[in-house]
Amino acid sequence: MKKEFLISVLTKQLIEGEKEELEILTKAFLELKQDGYVIKYTEEEEDGSKSETTLQLENKKRITVSREGTISTHMIIEEGVRNLSHHVTPYGAFSMGVVADKIESDISEKGGILRFRYMTDLENAPLGEIEFDITLNPIG
Repeated sequence: MKKEFLISVLTKQLIEGEKEELEILTKAFLELKQDGYVIKYTEEEEDGSKSETTLQLENKKRITVSREGTISTHMIIEEGVRNLSHHVTPYGAFSMGVVADKIESDISEKGGILRFRYMTDLENAPLGEIEFDITLNPIG
């Protein structure tokens, strides 16, 4: 099953004392998998370039985020488990630690919400906090 939805992605981040909030609204595809859901959407950047984002929710306890575009990212986000995330930017590649303190999901084939918050670190030195609030609404 693969269905099209309208997705709202609200991102709040606090990095090195600086707060930033960003919201996007676009079309997304939701696909049911054996152990969870996959959400895919395209985001257009300010410079006109596009990024493809894939969120894989596994058993409501683990989220894999893959993003391909000007900035490429691969993260595994789990509550209480520190994983290394990998990022490739026009300025170079780097890795940072990621550990979630909250993952809430009420996703079904009808849409729903996904909320998660995680902390980042560079070589175990705290860097910031990022929170996602994602809503999927049926189209039509």
